[in-house]
Amino acid sequence: MNFDLITNKGYNFNIGKYIAEGYDLFKKDVGGFILATLLTFIMSIIPFCGILAIGNFYKICRKADQGEKVEAGDIFDFTDFVVYLKLLVLVFIIVMILMIPMQITLIPVLIAASEDGENINAAMLAGGMGIWFILYVLFLIAFSVSLFFVQPLISLYRVQSVRQAYSLSWKIAKKNFLLIFLFTIIVSIISQLGILACGIGLFFTIPIGICIKYAAYKDVLETQNQKISYE
Repeated sequence: MNFDLITNKGYNFNIGKYIAEGYDLFKKDVGGFILATLLTFIMSIIPFCGILAIGNFYKICRKADQGEKVEAGDIFDFTDFVVYLKLLVLVFIIVMILMIPMQITLIPVLIAASEDGENINAAMLAGGMGIWFILYVLFLIAFSVSLFFVQPLISLYRVQSVRQAYSLSWKIAKKNFLLIFLFTIIVSIISQLGILACGIGLFFTIPIGICIKYAAYKDVLETQNQKISYE
């Protein structure tokens, strides 16, 4: 699938629509999605496989969306393992590199602490590491939004190059940066609401959250992308 048009022309991002469509998708096979969630937890115990399990969950969402029976066992599909491993390595390297300036700013703080013996200069802490911490948080927000479409591009649209998937994701996500950031927060809240029901509710709210994200991915990367190509 060609995503050049949508990266150039942009798209609409309707949060309310995605919540409604995601919930409707979940209702198509509640039992299948709950079982898939349980298997996702199990899969996540295996090192480096948590992100792979979520990617496979989106494949299950597509099956349910197309009227096929949900096969929860598809969570254990290792087809994209190497691609996701490369993605995790990339994310780890970027985060570690970003932390270097923060570590450097700690040097004067540690010197002040060694000279004082008891107290750390608060002004130095706020002025040095504090500034970098704020910048670090802002970068993480931007970085998380830039990764928004990476998983569906890999799992659903078979983009097997991490570099290409990330590049496409960032080009698409920046068109609706603030809405996607807000959407991510809302979906996170919905997914965690199950904690209120002694944690058991997570088996309902987590798959609903994933289905909602799938609805957003499908609309942007497929429905609207195809609509633009026909115009």
